[in-house]
Amino acid sequence: MTNKNYEDLISQWHKDRNLIEGSTDKDQYLKLIQEAGELSDNICKGKDIKDDIGDMMVVLINIMVRNNLTINQCLAKAYEDIKDRKGKMIDGVFVKDGDT
Repeated sequence: MTNKNYEDLISQWHKDRNLIEGSTDKDQYLKLIQEAGELSDNICKGKDIKDDIGDMMVVLINIMVRNNLTINQCLAKAYEDIKDRKGKMIDGVFVKDGDT
């Protein structure tokens, strides 16, 4: 079984369809919000959400390619921001220390 680099495959898919040069970050952000709505709908209905999350990641990869970023760069930055964060769950929402 071979490992596929889906980030590279999806990046090339976008390029092959002119979705990098032919679109904008704003256009892709609007598409991301549309996909988030579908995720919300399926969460509320208790349906399978794999496709919805995947679709959102496809759109995020488009934005990353346009801005010369990779998933690893974005996740590394996010992890650096949260790794020492302290807080607690209040009514199902994580509240950072200092925000209460």
